[in-house]
Amino acid sequence: MVGNRHPTIQLECVTILLVEDNVAEARFLQEVLKGSRFNRLHLTHVKRLAEAITLLETSADSPPDVILLDLTLPDSTGLASLDLLIRQAPSLPIVVLTNTNDEELAVEAVRHGAQDYLIKRQINQEVLVRSLRYAIERKQAAEALREANEILELRVQARTVELETANQLLKQEIAWREQIQERLTLAQQAGKIGTFEWQIQSDHITWTVELEALYGLAPGSFEGSYAAWMQTLHPDDRPNVEQELWQTVEQGRGLDIEFRIFNLSGEVRWIAVKSSLFHNPVDQSTRLIGIHMDITEKKQLEAQFLRAQRLESLGTLASGIAHDLNNILTPILAGVQLLPLRLPQIDDQSQRMLTMMEASAKRGAELIKQILSFARGVEGKRVSLQINHLIVEIRRIIQQTLPKSIEIETDLSHDLWTVSGDATQLHQVLMNLCVNARDAMPQGGTLQITAENRLLNQQDARIHIDARAGAYVVVTVADTGIGMAPDVLHRIFDPFFTTKEIGQGTGLGLSAVLGIVKSHGGFVDVRSEVNQGSQFKVYLPASQSSAMPPEQEQMLSKGKQELILVVDDEVAICEIIRLTLETHDYQVIVATDGIEAIARFAEHKDQLCGVLLDMMMPSLDGLTTITVLRQLNPTVPIIAMSGLNSTEIVAQTERMGLQGFLPKPFTTQELLQTLVVLLRNR
Repeated sequence: MVGNRHPTIQLECVTILLVEDNVAEARFLQEVLKGSRFNRLHLTHVKRLAEAITLLETSADSPPDVILLDLTLPDSTGLASLDLLIRQAPSLPIVVLTNTNDEELAVEAVRHGAQDYLIKRQINQEVLVRSLRYAIERKQAAEALREANEILELRVQARTVELETANQLLKQEIAWREQIQERLTLAQQAGKIGTFEWQIQSDHITWTVELEALYGLAPGSFEGSYAAWMQTLHPDDRPNVEQELWQTVEQGRGLDIEFRIFNLSGEVRWIAVKSSLFHNPVDQSTRLIGIHMDITEKKQLEAQFLRAQRLESLGTLASGIAHDLNNILTPILAGVQLLPLRLPQIDDQSQRMLTMMEASAKRGAELIKQILSFARGVEGKRVSLQINHLIVEIRRIIQQTLPKSIEIETDLSHDLWTVSGDATQLHQVLMNLCVNARDAMPQGGTLQITAENRLLNQQDARIHIDARAGAYVVVTVADTGIGMAPDVLHRIFDPFFTTKEIGQGTGLGLSAVLGIVKSHGGFVDVRSEVNQGSQFKVYLPASQSSAMPPEQEQMLSKGKQELILVVDDEVAICEIIRLTLETHDYQVIVATDGIEAIARFAEHKDQLCGVLLDMMMPSLDGLTTITVLRQLNPTVPIIAMSGLNSTEIVAQTERMGLQGFLPKPFTTQELLQTLVVLLRNR
């Protein structure tokens, strides 16, 4: 194939390919062209079409400027010759030669691609030169146009690619910004944040849908004015917010404030506003832009933290008071138990008084234990017990204290399994639930307590987070009271959460219930509906052992004149322990502080059989004293005593390897039994 020829050919120098089988006519054409305006002329003559095609193939690098084609050739005739040459050299102009004056053939030749049509007998120099010139020029123009179109097409394609690339990048940018906006929206929703813009001069406020949701409004329902916003504020906070807002505008700074609002449901929420103020060129405040953020949970946590701090302070105070009260109760309790032994002829009335005093002292000690159990944590005494006994006692108590408008019903299984637990703590659980039921029925109703055995399989256990498959004793406390809404129900076990008026509830009762039940390996299931009452199911793991029988009076153990060192900074406690032990055939030496205890111990270390030592003493505390005593004689058993029965002190005595711990106040039986165990294992 012949390639495209450069379009800038000089017409004064022309190369012509003549395809003519008639030699005479070929010479005639050569003569006609001589003396033409072409300064230089090179004419190549071939007689057959095949020769012309071969020549074009071999001269592809320097093709002729124009072809003169006779339509009557030995190897091809008519328009077929033209078509073959055009396929071979589509960029070369062709002028057709014929002996016939056929207009239709001329038109067809031009349609097939010829540049001109000449009748041989009408040819002269002017006609031939003009035809050749026009043919070359038209072909060059056509080629130039074609090349221009190709260049334009390439430019259009390149520009289209650029536009498509730019469009793709723009789509990616839009998608990226939409993702950022989605993340921002999700972050605002998760963080309970909404944005606003206030045009101060026109008093037009624009809120995002997140901000409207923050105020409990439907999308697009905010009126968009300063007055409309002010109406949502808590009346007590409105004056302060208005004053602070206009001060910031006058001073040219952003608003940074916290306040309360009422949402559509009437719930009070805390809102924090942080914003920036923008000015126009003349330094006038024009726009306030910023965020509103729901900080209700933060405020609740702050309040809970303050309550926790107060509770911790109360716990510290309670611990100190409990320690002192236990020290006071110890000689009272021991004394009333010792008096009948020291005064065997005491009359019945005096005996009843002593029994009453003993019961009151034990009740006071139990009350102190419950206070410490909540304030500081006390290691509960776990025994195998029967829940029915607790419920019977609870019913007896609440029948005397609950209003007559509340009917009490119990339904207890006779073959109830036993549980391993602390009777005092479980008593507290049931009492708290009964008190809450009472508060939920101000107009009266029915309080029902039931207890039953239940086996939980794996499927049942999956329903409750803290549950495990196994045997449980289920105690249900149900009421017909006002019930609870779902938003309240899921928060009832939160510390300090309460629906009661200020001063009527601490919000700690159900939190203590959950903590005690969990410490026993159980869980609590709650169901409640507004105006339909509430139902609390307490699941306690069943125990394999039998219930402990009620405590019976046992014979008080006697000593064998063993020498015991009693150390306590309370003189009354030392004296009552000395009298008690001596009454039961022990020998006793006493010390009222750590230094005296060390001295008395060193003096009698070979004769001492045991030591009763208070852990909390001035100048030299129990731990330090024990360390020194162990150095003097590591084999003498030591029992720790304390009026503060906390888990920390119990753990300390265990770490030091002491032989026992005796919490104050203790009974004569507990004191003697502890000594028996101590001396037996000596």
